[in-house]
Amino acid sequence: MAVAAVARKSDLWFNLVDVNGDNRIERSDLQALGERLLRHFNQDKTSAKGRRIVEAYDRCWAFMVEAMDTDRNQAISREEFRSYMENNAKRENADSLLRPVTDAEFEVADVDGDGYLSQAEYRALLTAMGLSQADAQIGSQSIDTDGDGRISPEEYFRACRDFFAASDDLGARTSKVFGGV
Repeated sequence: MAVAAVARKSDLWFNLVDVNGDNRIERSDLQALGERLLRHFNQDKTSAKGRRIVEAYDRCWAFMVEAMDTDRNQAISREEFRSYMENNAKRENADSLLRPVTDAEFEVADVDGDGYLSQAEYRALLTAMGLSQADAQIGSQSIDTDGDGRISPEEYFRACRDFFAASDDLGARTSKVFGGV
């Protein structure tokens, strides 16, 4: 994938996760993101869904700090994140890290419990993460790959995975799952 495309996608995702806006991702950012999701969807972190979010984000942090924190300061800089993504954003690397996170996010956003996200539920997930309404609308239009009007857990996982690993075309559907890049 072209370096410029990876950098733009990495920056978009980095900005979502850097909740406190200090230009570094720390464990507290992932905790704050999880708390924001749970608050938005009226879940307590001690509920089953809440515990899954907390555990998935904790595992994500452990992976990130081990794989990306090259200066071992317990924070991921934008440059460390970009470098990792440029060299490691491959579909085959996504299952162990990404699937627990997407499954937990999906479960908390599936408000009606039907096993799918409606377009409205997906937009709610994206706005809870910190995206604008306009970007959430772009994301919801791009993610439903089979056109059935709802998003399956597998579609959500693949969309998140392919956001980084599939295309360097910033206009491609896979580049828009988190809004405009």
